[in-house]
Amino acid sequence: MVTVATPRMTLSQPIKWQRDVKAPSLTGGVQLVADKTSFGAGSYLPASVLDLQLQGTGPDSFQWQGALQAEQIGPIKLRGRWDGERLRGEGWWPKQSLTVFQPLISPDLNIKLRAGEFYAQSAFSAARVQGFEAGGHWVVRNGGMWLQDGELSGLDFVLPYRFKNHLWQLGAKRPIMLRIKSIKTLFEMQNITADLQGTYPYSEAYPLTLSNIGVDMLNGHISLSALRMPQHDAAVLKLDQIDLSALFTALKPKQFAMSGRINGELPLFLNHPKWLVQNGWIANAGLMTLRLDKDMADAIGSNNLATGAAIDWLRYMEINRSKARVDLDNLGELTLKAHIDGVNPQKNAKREVILNYSHQENVFQLWRSLRFGDNLQEWLEQALSKPEEQQ
Repeated sequence: MVTVATPRMTLSQPIKWQRDVKAPSLTGGVQLVADKTSFGAGSYLPASVLDLQLQGTGPDSFQWQGALQAEQIGPIKLRGRWDGERLRGEGWWPKQSLTVFQPLISPDLNIKLRAGEFYAQSAFSAARVQGFEAGGHWVVRNGGMWLQDGELSGLDFVLPYRFKNHLWQLGAKRPIMLRIKSIKTLFEMQNITADLQGTYPYSEAYPLTLSNIGVDMLNGHISLSALRMPQHDAAVLKLDQIDLSALFTALKPKQFAMSGRINGELPLFLNHPKWLVQNGWIANAGLMTLRLDKDMADAIGSNNLATGAAIDWLRYMEINRSKARVDLDNLGELTLKAHIDGVNPQKNAKREVILNYSHQENVFQLWRSLRFGDNLQEWLEQALSKPEEQQ
């Protein structure tokens, strides 16, 4: 809900209409003022002033120009004309610091703008039969901001658009482009890319396509194949050489640690009646290691002799082959079935250790708690307490 505080309109210049047949004229000035425009959740536009000057031959034929400013935001230079049937206009937003837009961001987001430039240009046309049409572009260069749990730097964003027949054409000639050099949060992400082009609201005749999605993180690369909406085929989320050491260093689970790299492909659905990810896989990309925390392993092994003997083989493993099937439904229920082959060189480098691991978890709750280690410990305690199921 938008709330405009104390809006008022005044004549900055008297409106004069000379109805002379030989030299008709219309002149005047209008000023629109508002103390504050609130958008909810604490975001607002500061006190704003719109100044317009009119000049023409009459109410059905005049040009207008002026500027819109809200304290440090703007001024946006405006000009246009009215011919009695069609209203046309253009606006230019000169380069200015991105930090002036801080009031427009809700304090609940805990985002503090700290660097960057913004500029824009737009044109529009409105008529009874034609309706409203507009086009232009918005640009952000080298933006930077503090986030609730980190910082973002090197933001470049280009938004070309058109609006016609109640449809937004996003990326009219070139796609909307998002580029981010770095995001430092729980995981540092670099070289983030995303392009968007098509129509909104989208349809079969006028689709919307998200493409060129990629990010360097965890010493590897994550990408997503083109996602067309409406979606007919899965968009594949690809994991390439993701470093488990970097992952576990960030998460800091106490119960276990892993090293090595993994690859994977996760087919992603947005409108499937059941699945978000179906028949995905993750596999090792070379030698991996698994090391259980000594206190955890001792606690599990103290239950009985059979469990203790089994857990000794898992205290440290060098994994030669591992592959996991991953399914995720749209309620957040993750099903993971993994087959792991390895050895424990500290006990017997020639004896193969085979571990079949099945796990179900609600990933939405898991992400909130990040209890990866606790969940593995619970599974090991249950699995190793049944000697007849051990391999």
